[in-house]
Amino acid sequence: MANETKAAARQVAGHLAVKGHVEHAARLQAALDAAEGDLLGAVREACQTILTAIEAIDPVSAIMVEDLRLAVNARLRPSTP
Repeated sequence: MANETKAAARQVAGHLAVKGHVEHAARLQAALDAAEGDLLGAVREACQTILTAIEAIDPVSAIMVEDLRLAVNARLRPSTP
């Protein structure tokens, strides 16, 4: 989801909460958080698959691949609100 779209949707959630529609605001916020997590999860999974392929082709690179796995997991973790 584009940053501008996410920001606009979060703004709508804020307006809903201010207008007293707290439940709807919470649902919208939860949907935004889930969408972000799904995208990051898909990218993380793709990276892990590529790293597994590299390791299969060149077993000597196992230590380097493990370092990359840790970096991918650290950088592609869903943000907490």
